[in-house]
Amino acid sequence: MPEGRSNNQRDSDRLEERLHWIYSATSPDELRQRYDEWAASYDADLDGMAWAAPQAAAARCAAFVEPDGEILDAGCGTGLVGVSLHRLGVQRIVGFDLSVAMLARASDTGVYADLVQGSLLQPLPFQPGRFAAAVSVGVFTHGHVGPEAFAGIATAVAAGGHVSMTFRDDAVQTLGYGPEAARLEAAGVWTLVERTDPAPLILDGHVGADMRVWTWRVN
Repeated sequence: MPEGRSNNQRDSDRLEERLHWIYSATSPDELRQRYDEWAASYDADLDGMAWAAPQAAAARCAAFVEPDGEILDAGCGTGLVGVSLHRLGVQRIVGFDLSVAMLARASDTGVYADLVQGSLLQPLPFQPGRFAAAVSVGVFTHGHVGPEAFAGIATAVAAGGHVSMTFRDDAVQTLGYGPEAARLEAAGVWTLVERTDPAPLILDGHVGADMRVWTWRVN
């Protein structure tokens, strides 16, 4: 038993180091390289971190869209959100991600109608208003994508459609997400329609880190 606890502790420490390693990326290129490296073990590692944000966000996204609506999975990674959406009956999902290796894993899920490589910090390669909804999980956080990407995602969604995104509570204000979301609301770009209660959707430092799913209706 002591040896088993020791192994579990070592696994937990390794996963915590991996999370902080990805959070510490200092540029989009470095982030892409790190996700390319992580792709092979990403799903298994996040299982060990009790990563529940994909399921939580997919549930809220699906609640605001018809089953035949086309959804943009912005920062789709290995496809965990797409798989959750598919299980909820959503059939038309387009994945977009910075990492080619992550997109290859997403392709293996078989749930995406299309997968596109690119950066959320650049103009998105989609017609404005193309999507009925967009969902983004684990993208707007430490060492990842800044709030300047919000407007591009909103532009890709049709008026009356919805954008659902996850945020750690400890990042909303410190990384500028809250102020930019409020600025876009004041500018008439979107309207906040739901913010879920905080829930420990990932383990960080051996404890649950509170996260929420925020959903806006595009005006």
